Amino acid sequence: IYMKVSGPEFFDSAQDIADRKNRFRDMSSKGAFPMEFPGPSNVWESGAYLQWRGEEYFAGDQVKTIVSDSRFSKQFIANTAFYREGLKPWQRGLEIGMAHGYFIIGPFVSLGPLRNTPEAATVGLLAGCALIGLVSVGGLLFGTLIKPTLFDRKGDPPASGFQELINWHALGGIGGAGFAHALITVFGS
Repeated sequence: IYMKVSGPEFFDSAQDIADRKNRFRDMSSKGAFPMEFPGPSNVWESGAYLQWRGEEYFAGDQVKTIVSDSRFSKQFIANTAFYREGLKPWQRGLEIGMAHGYFIIGPFVSLGPLRNTPEAATVGLLAGCALIGLVSVGGLLFGTLIKPTLFDRKGDPPASGFQELINWHALGGIGGAGFAHALITVFGS
């Protein structure tokens, strides 16, 4: 009786703990998970929950997370060059290639065997261009064998839009790597 009369209020009673377990069990059976805030010795409920399971058991949407299913994530993916509306295949390929070419030489320059020599930037450029070339050849082989029709216009042969994307990806990749090489050469330490 003494502990119940003068005990701290933030300790949960046995009934509170049982109620929380029952709520957790009910929410889990419906595919939801409560959001709680961690504390030094306990967790506090926020009142919000994450709906991690889809409506249909066999529909393929059984794991919904903040990263994979939030509005921000969907808009971010929709704004990438591959999915953005209104771009031609050559514009998509050029933008994707420039981005990849720009960042791909960094690991070769910073982590390669010649990283402490004056030739590191040039070797990084050559290695980056070789990697862009290999990826482009792989993309061309994929387009030839699988024939994706995502970017095709009416009346064109199958995979012509994808082939155009890959060709411009190669050009953009070499251009992005060259631009990164120029920046490293001029402004590098």
